[in-house]
Amino acid sequence: MWQGMLLLLMRTSVVAACLTAVLLQPGALLWAQDATTYRAGLKNLTIPPPASDLVEPGSDYRVILEPLAPTANRLVAAFVPRADLEALRSMHGAALTTYALVEVPRRAEFAEVGPDQFKEVADGVGNQFGASFSATMKDQQEEINRKLKALNSSSAELTLDKPVQLGTLFSKQDVRGYGMLMSVSLNGQSKKVAMGMTVLRIQSRLVFLYTYTEFKDESSVQWIRTTNEHWADSILQANKQ
Repeated sequence: MWQGMLLLLMRTSVVAACLTAVLLQPGALLWAQDATTYRAGLKNLTIPPPASDLVEPGSDYRVILEPLAPTANRLVAAFVPRADLEALRSMHGAALTTYALVEVPRRAEFAEVGPDQFKEVADGVGNQFGASFSATMKDQQEEINRKLKALNSSSAELTLDKPVQLGTLFSKQDVRGYGMLMSVSLNGQSKKVAMGMTVLRIQSRLVFLYTYTEFKDESSVQWIRTTNEHWADSILQANKQ
């Protein structure tokens, strides 16, 4: 099971970064208050926000963000900037440039994951963030375009290009963080996105954390690294048994 799941993991890494501008249309959402406890794999997981200015929409409206996660994963929580929530409420709309997602693999949501299984998955993800990652780019791009067409048949195709793997950003017991830069083009506009992916073992469950921000300079990568590491530390601390 674990070897097969490694292939699914890498299909999750860039889908969300490329769908946000299409999904978040003016007036689409009314947001609930923050929540900190989420249900996954028969467990109650406490997940604080990754940063003080990022908030969770609540269960009623989180479903609108579910297309940001690929079909292989289930979205557990999503965090977006408070300022963008206000823009959406005021009917002006907002294209998110920074946000975070918490996902679990559907095929292994209820599996008991021990230290050995976690290491196997984390090592496999680390390998995928090396030279072999580019081989999966075409499949990921096709999946994203299928989702875009399902949401809007007239949507222009999206292009992913020039992935730069940042390798392992940090490694601790029950947590491993990786990074990547990606060029994204849609409707003639291009931007670079910095993505941080963290593989986490919480209460013997496998959880994936993703943070995305528009790449501007080295500080964007530093934000990904620092935010993901601190977020993972706070989640592990909150779920100590």
